[in-house]
Amino acid sequence: MTELMIEIPKAWWHTSNDRGHWRKFAPRKKAIRKAAGLTARSLPQFEQVTVRALIGYPRPGRADPSNASPVVKAILDGITDAGVWIDDDSEHVIGVDYRRDECTGKPGVHTVRLVITSTRPGEAT
Repeated sequence: MTELMIEIPKAWWHTSNDRGHWRKFAPRKKAIRKAAGLTARSLPQFEQVTVRALIGYPRPGRADPSNASPVVKAILDGITDAGVWIDDDSEHVIGVDYRRDECTGKPGVHTVRLVITSTRPGEAT
């Protein structure tokens, strides 16, 4: 099992409930992808994994962690760019499980903590 933590500032945060043209969100996705790719360079390489995405919100209250899927997708793309796995398709990343993490306690800052688990025996864990 390998973990990767990414802090997402308010300016980058968006959810599947946000409305607007894709161009509105493209700079945010690009920034998240780049940050994740830089952070993931130290991770081992994997052939096939499952991923648990733990979403940390700035404060307690109602939340739906699966709505963070656009942010998590950008992070997975960044990890792919870093060469941690060949692709983030369903052959290599066979499942993403969304859950809530501890509150960040920082106004406007979300966190995404990925717990990456190899499905291949003997592969780096």
